[in-house]
Amino acid sequence: MKVEASRLRVARDPSASGGEAFRDGVRAIGATVLGTFCWGLVTGVAMVKAGLGTMQALGMVMLVYSGTAQLAALPLLAAGASLPVIWLAALLANLRFVVYSAVVATEFRGLSTARRLALGWMTTDTGLAAYFGRGADARRPGEGDTPVAHRAARFLGTNLTVYVGWSLGALAGVLLAGLIPDSPRIAFVGVLAVMALVGPMLDTRAAVAAAVAAALAALAGTGWPWRAGTFAAIAAGVLAALALTRDRGTRAR
Repeated sequence: MKVEASRLRVARDPSASGGEAFRDGVRAIGATVLGTFCWGLVTGVAMVKAGLGTMQALGMVMLVYSGTAQLAALPLLAAGASLPVIWLAALLANLRFVVYSAVVATEFRGLSTARRLALGWMTTDTGLAAYFGRGADARRPGEGDTPVAHRAARFLGTNLTVYVGWSLGALAGVLLAGLIPDSPRIAFVGVLAVMALVGPMLDTRAAVAAAVAAALAALAGTGWPWRAGTFAAIAAGVLAALALTRDRGTRAR
């Protein structure tokens, strides 16, 4: 209730400070930070177990802000694949950010290109979902009367919190990897972390439909080349959510 009250005040009061909007963004994502930390922890351990040195792993944590890209690249690094192949794998694993960047460009139209690029770099899956809200509070990019500067501050608060949680988890994983015995069970911690991130977001029909559609597509695409199953899952989830959202909007009119 406190989060919603603060959010409504920021949206309705143009004089509300950017600092308050930033804090509202931090509160919006707070419940998922532990899952983000655990996901980063597993990724940090995986980097060291894949053969990266401590400094190499730490450099990857600082420069490659994407668990998906890191986990896609690690088996290729361990196998001695060429750099172009590794870059291509990371690119394919993160194609969803092309869609996210279009959302950011629409939401923050009017800001300078440099600021939009900075916000785009900070964009995360969970941060984007928490920023736009869920259920009856959800809205489309560019909608609403909140000043763009306040929207940018709230977006930064949401995604910067994710970045801090992820980085601390990954750093802990890199530094503690030597104390963790080699076991395939460690990967299960990553599964639990993802469940902790996704679970709180499954509170609408559209979210559940997106999750089910993505899961079915991912299962069907297991073993497809070029990680095509991942992209099929993303596309299926997006289409399912859009279909239900559009249907809800049509009935409301």
